[in-house]
Amino acid sequence: MVQVFVFLHVLAAIMMGIYLLLPFLSMRIQALTGQAQFGFLSVLFAVNRTGQMALVIALLSGGYLVSKVGNSVAWMIVSVVLFLALGALTGVLGGAMRKALSDPSGSKVKDHLGKIKSMSVICGILFFLIVGVMKFPF
Repeated sequence: MVQVFVFLHVLAAIMMGIYLLLPFLSMRIQALTGQAQFGFLSVLFAVNRTGQMALVIALLSGGYLVSKVGNSVAWMIVSVVLFLALGALTGVLGGAMRKALSDPSGSKVKDHLGKIKSMSVICGILFFLIVGVMKFPF
């Protein structure tokens, strides 16, 4: 049973890898115009939603795996806080994307572009920290 949860956990971690690319992809939105911005942002919105689902899978499978291995309480607290922070910020990012996508002509994208770019960078940093904490537990 542990092997199934390890597989799910690793698969979810791979799916969340998009958060490392998202800052670079969100910088590309500015170079596009109108409908192209809308289309590209629609793809990023779907990718963000997929990453959020992977985050939930990783949190649940990780909870099971932690119950089978003895880790320090400090590591568990840091891990949960980082996961919850990433979940919250990806939700904020999704909200900004949803507002930017409210007009199909792409006219509202520029209004929310700054928030989308900054949230993408913060999410990328948080995911990098999560990978570091998972790879090097203390």
